[in-house]
Amino acid sequence: MLDAQVRRTIDQYHLFHDGDRVIVGVSGGLDSMVLLYLLNSFIETFHLILIVAHVNHGLRIGESEREAEFVQREASKFGLPFEYGKFDVRGFQKREGLSLEDAARKIRFKFFEELLHKHRAQKIALGHHADDQVETMLLRLLRGTGLKGLKGMIPLRDGKVVRPLLEVWRRDIESFAKEKGIPYLIDSSNIQRDYLRNRIRLDLIPWIEKEYQPHFKKILLGMSKILRLEDDFLERESEKAFQGLVQEEEGGFAFKFSDYRSLHPALQWRVIGKLLKIGGFDEGGEEIVVNQRRIFESFSHPPASFSLSLSEELFLEKKYNWVFLKKGRLEVTPPFEVELPGPGRTYIREIQKEVEVEKRQRGFFEEDNERSPNIALFDFQKICFPLKVRNVRPGDRFQPLGLKGTQKVKDYFINHKIPRIERSKIPLLISGDRIAWIVGHRMDERFKITHETKEVLRVRFI
Repeated sequence: MLDAQVRRTIDQYHLFHDGDRVIVGVSGGLDSMVLLYLLNSFIETFHLILIVAHVNHGLRIGESEREAEFVQREASKFGLPFEYGKFDVRGFQKREGLSLEDAARKIRFKFFEELLHKHRAQKIALGHHADDQVETMLLRLLRGTGLKGLKGMIPLRDGKVVRPLLEVWRRDIESFAKEKGIPYLIDSSNIQRDYLRNRIRLDLIPWIEKEYQPHFKKILLGMSKILRLEDDFLERESEKAFQGLVQEEEGGFAFKFSDYRSLHPALQWRVIGKLLKIGGFDEGGEEIVVNQRRIFESFSHPPASFSLSLSEELFLEKKYNWVFLKKGRLEVTPPFEVELPGPGRTYIREIQKEVEVEKRQRGFFEEDNERSPNIALFDFQKICFPLKVRNVRPGDRFQPLGLKGTQKVKDYFINHKIPRIERSKIPLLISGDRIAWIVGHRMDERFKITHETKEVLRVRFI
């Protein structure tokens, strides 16, 4: 029976303690309604106090309101208090530059955290099940992640977020709901292929099961448990490293870069992740992995001093042998433009970099382009001197290497998740009235080397 399976999960992972106050996230769908039914049946066993919480994301006008009314009605049938929050998820998504799923999750958890404090509750209960686990693992794999992300969700997170259904399959939840007559609503957005998660559930997983491995979901769920064990070990080791490395100071945290470099790279990666989590990033979100990778790569071959904006409210700064994580905003780099008259070296004060321009016969530089994002090779005949280096301006466009049409530089930055505060610091190499290179990112198709190229211009930012 499903209730016995869920009870085993609760006992195995110690999800509840006697007398816990629990915020139960209920959307009105199958999973959360079964969760509510089960937790209500466990009230006497664990002496739980339940508070039903429903979030209206403002994405489906009309349908969302009906869901809220339904959940409130069901909560009243159980005699449970009901909390309701309505939010503009799309507006928040645009302001923060997040995916829709990450934006919705951030808003939900913020609301649940507020309720946790309001009701002096100990737990937040969510209805994720085994099928959700498989989808989450694949979603994170496709987006790029480490062991912590690939292991998927865990039954108990941070001592307060519990997922009692995580080890039961959706088909068993459906059977249980039918047997017990548990009412629920069907979310129309779950069958829309606009969302990657839906395409994974509706298309990718069935295809893998049909063509390659009929037991794929079961295998992946088993793998998640193995990864959780390995992650738990690394988590303990990284916590020791973090405590020995990072010190709290007014307005943020600091550590010695030399001490960081002495750690194994796996622990370096995790220390960065811990810092970002403390800084307010959602551990399960795409945003934390993007920033984790940015910092990790920046620390691989860093200049003596540099800074990175991580969000609207957080930045990282390296000053020689010290690294600081601080709350606040980095100042936007003011507009600048520097002329490069020809081959030679020019120092650009605004970005604290030197530009080296060299002209050679084709073949002399062939390997450089693969070695560093700070080096680019151009067909010399296509270049107009004097070259200029400046930062982005409204309306700037270029033709990304490998593409036929032009694209706004602003759109390129958005698509590549470059924070707004960082965009003014990225130099652009200008030839005539065209952008030849977004330095460190992408050169323009119109300046590339072809089989007709005889002379090559090499530009390097040091």
